[in-house]
Amino acid sequence: MSKTVKNEGPDLSYHNGTVNIKQIRDAGYKRIALRAGYGKNNTDQKFPVNALACYNLGVSTMLYWFSYALNVSMAAEEGKYAVEHAKNYWEKCPIAFDLEYDSINYARKNGVSITRAVATDFAIAFLQEVKSAGYIPVIYTNKDYLENYFDMNRITEEVGTVYVWYARYVSNLSASEEDTADIWQYTSSGSIPGVSGKVDMNKYMTDFDDVKVVDKPTSCNLNILDFQKAANADGYRDQDGKELKEDGIDGPKTQYVRRQINLKAKRVGLIWKVGSEGAVVAWHQTRCNEILGHENNVDGKFGKDTRTETMELQKKLGLVVDGISGYDTIQSLFYN
Repeated sequence: MSKTVKNEGPDLSYHNGTVNIKQIRDAGYKRIALRAGYGKNNTDQKFPVNALACYNLGVSTMLYWFSYALNVSMAAEEGKYAVEHAKNYWEKCPIAFDLEYDSINYARKNGVSITRAVATDFAIAFLQEVKSAGYIPVIYTNKDYLENYFDMNRITEEVGTVYVWYARYVSNLSASEEDTADIWQYTSSGSIPGVSGKVDMNKYMTDFDDVKVVDKPTSCNLNILDFQKAANADGYRDQDGKELKEDGIDGPKTQYVRRQINLKAKRVGLIWKVGSEGAVVAWHQTRCNEILGHENNVDGKFGKDTRTETMELQKKLGLVVDGISGYDTIQSLFYN
């Protein structure tokens, strides 16, 4: 390969099961692509835990969103969903539009024929949302899609620079393919530490050095604001012994407080009874109802029913299913 490979790494989704990001990093893989979600704001079940691990371990990322758009407006909304997921962790990173054969089949079953013009319109709508939010627009494609579905000239005319994530499972790319590809997905049968079974692997000819981690978010997140109010009401204090500033930002002091919190039920023999109580429990119950679409009682008492609800939530979000709302579960409640 004549192009210089800057770094290499897998792309991961819930299909890969539970992975060990630290082992992947320590094996020398410097960038990991993560499926943030798919369709109408469906978060990949493993995204929260994988993204948090990448964030905490300083691993560079690329996010992608699997499209099930049926029209241009839906494709634009998917771009917004992808950006919102990225904002939870990174100020800038590559975000890829992923339209594949399953997307085409889904649309056909819903009465929509995705032609070259339609696929191109979808890509433009998605990538314009990514670019306008300050993220790096990427399109996932292959030889067939470049020839029959995506008009790259029109895409670059409308969006500007768009990086190409090119899937081709061969030993070497042709000269023209090398010239096209910024990222080469070269196999679906990779084997690396930290991942059980086969995994997609990618070579990055562009290193995206301008990716930055967000240290201090500047916008107020109402989920975090309500948590801060509840924590203050329950008497939790920061490392300086003070109430949390109610600003809707998950800064170091809010992170310190949520490290002190483990909401759980109390086991008495074979029976689960009320354990944790208070305003933070009520906040937790409210967020569970909102995310799961339930209407369970919000009474500020963490008993058997809330434990069951918590486990359902953790399963949905790809978290450790232990029925305890601690640091990671609370963070997921901030951003889902």
